[in-house]
Amino acid sequence: MTKTRNEVCGYPVVVQKYKPYNNGRANQKWNFVENIKAFMAFYSTALDKEITAANYAGICTSSVIKGENIDQPGYYYVSLTGKDKTTLCLACGRSLRAEKGLKPLLPGLPFFCASGSKTRKPSSRGPFKVISVAKADLSSYEAEKTLSYYEERLLSLRMKTCTQVVSRSGTAAMHQQAVKIIAYKNGDGYRNGKLIVAGTFPTLLTECTEQLGLPRAASKVYVEDGTTILSLRDLVLWALEESFIQRNTEKQKKEAVPVRTKETTIKSMKENPRMKVNTKLFPKSVTSDSLDGIDKSLLTLVLRNPIAIWVSCGEAFLSPKALQKAEKLEKRNWLKKDKILADLDTMKHKMRQLKGRRVAACQPASMVPNKSPVQPVVVEGGWTEQTQEEIKLMELIRHTEAHLLTVQELQAERNPPVETKRIAAVGQSSLYKQPDAKRVWIYLNGGRPEEGTYAWGKTISELLDDCSSRLKLARPARALYTPDGEPILSWDGIERDMVICVSTGPGFITQRELKQLMEVRANYARIRRQQGPEATNIVVSQPDKLQFPVHLHG
Repeated sequence: MTKTRNEVCGYPVVVQKYKPYNNGRANQKWNFVENIKAFMAFYSTALDKEITAANYAGICTSSVIKGENIDQPGYYYVSLTGKDKTTLCLACGRSLRAEKGLKPLLPGLPFFCASGSKTRKPSSRGPFKVISVAKADLSSYEAEKTLSYYEERLLSLRMKTCTQVVSRSGTAAMHQQAVKIIAYKNGDGYRNGKLIVAGTFPTLLTECTEQLGLPRAASKVYVEDGTTILSLRDLVLWALEESFIQRNTEKQKKEAVPVRTKETTIKSMKENPRMKVNTKLFPKSVTSDSLDGIDKSLLTLVLRNPIAIWVSCGEAFLSPKALQKAEKLEKRNWLKKDKILADLDTMKHKMRQLKGRRVAACQPASMVPNKSPVQPVVVEGGWTEQTQEEIKLMELIRHTEAHLLTVQELQAERNPPVETKRIAAVGQSSLYKQPDAKRVWIYLNGGRPEEGTYAWGKTISELLDDCSSRLKLARPARALYTPDGEPILSWDGIERDMVICVSTGPGFITQRELKQLMEVRANYARIRRQQGPEATNIVVSQPDKLQFPVHLHG
């Protein structure tokens, strides 16, 4: 109490409900020693201390006291007939509280727990699962002897169990020849194989789990053709059958036989070669735990080389040949993509060279007369207009970029075989529906379609946002038009790979109209610079002769 003293708050005090029993409340009994001014805890009899310790440890009090009725806390329940009354201590009552309607006993009624009774059969083992309460003596003088007895009993039972397991596995190992195996992780194909020598199938699974670094314990073993292996004998039989079939096919290729004989031989091999080999080489009476009865010369010949297996934690088999084919296809696609990128870089470099030469030449434009009264002269050619070679090259670049995007989409959509099977099994579930996104070719209002790029979107607003970012507009895109100038107002009016004109606010304008507008602005600025601001200050007024009186109608 001195260590826990707080000068501000004083001493901590634990408040408990008073237990009006003679035994089982030793923790509530104190003795004040006046000489040293201190309290002594557990100031009670030895029986009270033992009952209290048994209640807090969850042990039946009948194992502490033998055949003596004492006053202690407990429970009781009445039988269905209402004649028998069974009393239980605290530990036994807690273990049976959910099964029977127990009621607390009143203080002052001495009793002995029914779980430790030797005359009547107890309703339960009390707080113990296996040990009988009547046979377990946990009193002060016998507790250590009882504990040592049950520890020796548990050790002997463990030794018997281990001996039986070792004897069974040893007997099986005597008849089982060790097999060399090269193990691969399911889904890795022929990569990162581990050489394992195993004499039993459980040993093989344990070694595969360790050496392959599987996340869970290995549970399934497959061979190259997808056959599930359940024992080492099955694995050896499969290897023998494979070698026998391979030799027969090699002999048939080398021998020069007539066409009819060859057809009949192939037909006989297609019926069921494995069953025929099995009936010839291996007797049916052999069990799956040993390799007895198999020709030793054939066994030695086949087991000279390790047998390839694929190990999984329960997943379906992934064919290594299919994985190799998919890897080759992916490599071919990547090489194709690299070639397209190289060609695209070459064409863009050529485009930059052509544009630079055109700008450096600074060839003037030609004025072509026109019969239109609105625009009597049309400006054609010049260093600002692209040449035919540039136009053709830009069209080729656009088609190459479209082809590159198609190849990239094919690579992105390619899924592993397990994922493909899983999605196919789900069917038309809404979880696996692809989003309704559309890809379109966009260009700036007043520009050339060849100078555009691709954009994606699920709605018109999302497409407008994507257009603003991809075209790097100073203001956000607000309207979409077809190349003919018709406005696009609904998402249904947009088709995949459609050419769309993007505007930031003003109406649709062609490239020729934009060029004319720029010429007008340039002429206006040139006149103001050469002749002064007064040259452009034009005031239009109505002459007096054209003025007509205005009559107001009442």
